[in-house]
Amino acid sequence: MLRQKNYLALGVLSCVLLLSATTADNSVHILSKYGHQTLTSTTLKWLPVAHYNPSDSKEIIIGGIENVPDSQDENYANQAEERRLVLYVCRAMHSGVWVAGTQKEKEKVCTVTIHGVVQSYEKYELLENVDGAARISWTQWNKYTPSPVGAVYADKTMLVARHEVPKDLEKPRYTHYIGTLNSPENFGSIIYVNEKGEEESAKSGELLVETEPIRYELSAVKLNWSKRRDIKRVSRILNEATIINRGAEPANLAEACIYKYKYSVYWGRRHAILNGLSTTITLINGTSLPNITWGTRDDENRTEAYNLLVYLQPGTGVNVTLKANYTDMEVPYTATLISYYDDGATTSRIIIGTRQEETMFDITPEFGPVYFLSNFSLVPTTVPPPTTTTEPPTTTTLMTTTTMPTTMKETSRTTHRHQTDNSDMIDDENLITPPKKTDVSTGMHNNNNGPLLLKVEVQYGGATSVAFQSSLLTLIVPLLLLLILHKIT
Repeated sequence: MLRQKNYLALGVLSCVLLLSATTADNSVHILSKYGHQTLTSTTLKWLPVAHYNPSDSKEIIIGGIENVPDSQDENYANQAEERRLVLYVCRAMHSGVWVAGTQKEKEKVCTVTIHGVVQSYEKYELLENVDGAARISWTQWNKYTPSPVGAVYADKTMLVARHEVPKDLEKPRYTHYIGTLNSPENFGSIIYVNEKGEEESAKSGELLVETEPIRYELSAVKLNWSKRRDIKRVSRILNEATIINRGAEPANLAEACIYKYKYSVYWGRRHAILNGLSTTITLINGTSLPNITWGTRDDENRTEAYNLLVYLQPGTGVNVTLKANYTDMEVPYTATLISYYDDGATTSRIIIGTRQEETMFDITPEFGPVYFLSNFSLVPTTVPPPTTTTEPPTTTTLMTTTTMPTTMKETSRTTHRHQTDNSDMIDDENLITPPKKTDVSTGMHNNNNGPLLLKVEVQYGGATSVAFQSSLLTLIVPLLLLLILHKIT
């Protein structure tokens, strides 16, 4: 029984160790400006070598160069030249702590050292610059200077560092030795492995530093409206209004329909972009949108007005209902992200994201019938058609219906830029334009965008041919009857 309990405990311990290994934290920590606190980098990460494929477009941090004589490279026949290979920054678990070291371009091991013990590991991690978004540099350091803000940690207390190979060394193989600053405080030293594979230390060198941006600019934003996806669409009545003309003359009357709604916009979150920074946004057509805080949803309660313009005869009125669709939608976009830094430097790259917006869509007024104010009866919109007479020489008759000169038009604020008319995608691929004004005086248009006349054309083109056929029959039938009688007799 005791042996079974030991096996069970050993199995549980193995599972815990395996789980901790598979859920290891690959975050990169950097020194913040607030004392000795650390921050998690959004643009750097430790990449397990088992997950790294050299054919992938991943950017691994380089810490130095190795000069390899061609006599040691079988791929080169020219013995008089040297080949330059890169030295990558890596880290390995050594004596219970993460220690920074070197991975040569042609090798698959990370060589590190601490406490006089040099070791090469096949299981290690490479330092990746995610999407090439990090602005990194090697900053000079000596034992009398404090560690700079943004210095990259290899472990909780040790920083990634390198030491330049002395210039007086005859034909040095490396340009730099990559290692670890063992203690940022108390006059620490940079520990590294030299060309002979031995541990050395130095009181000066360079620390790997990441500089974070202070703000972003999202430029040349192109919204892909053809791939828009509606998450939710709810029909709403925004307001109801009554417009009346109590004057003695026909007049254009205006009414402002006030309505409220919740507006929300969210440009998404992406790896390698720092959340919480102020971001300006400019569309590809030059339109500037309000600034946002990257990575957060911008919510606000809006109160807006929709203006109605109605032409009414004296003593008449009309009821209007303002309707819209409250829509939650997602629209993919591409843009150029420009990062700005304290020293005035900038970096830029192309990003792809999804913009989510909740807003009022398809705002449309619905006009009721025009009525008289005296008795609330409806104003006739048509009169009986005139009597139609057909004369023998006439082959076409027109029936015309006339309408009263009562027109209704609507106008809206230019803040409502959204519409679902696909024809506008040709004019503005971002659909950031005011909605088209619709003339609802008749509600109909012809192909030339003019008023559609209510005409019905009735063609009588066959009248002449029918008369001709009847006269021909009157001549032929008697002749046929005479011919038949002649045959009989």
